[in-house]
Amino acid sequence: MTTIKKIEYLYENQPSRRRLKITLSNGAKIKAESCYESWQQWGGTTDDLYITMPIVEANNEWLHGGEKSTQNEAN
Repeated sequence: MTTIKKIEYLYENQPSRRRLKITLSNGAKIKAESCYESWQQWGGTTDDLYITMPIVEANNEWLHGGEKSTQNEAN
């Protein structure tokens, strides 16, 4: 079973460029960024993207310049 290994917050001090980089136990690296009022992510398989969706959704406000989520789930 694939799990989340690491969550990286990229460009923390540059709200307009903020990204998430999520590394999974299978080696996949998923990246997410803000997109209008929502977010988009890419990398890995459909199953990999499904695993990371809750973390990206929880950090949507941060991606748009707000505060980090307290709901991150790195295993």
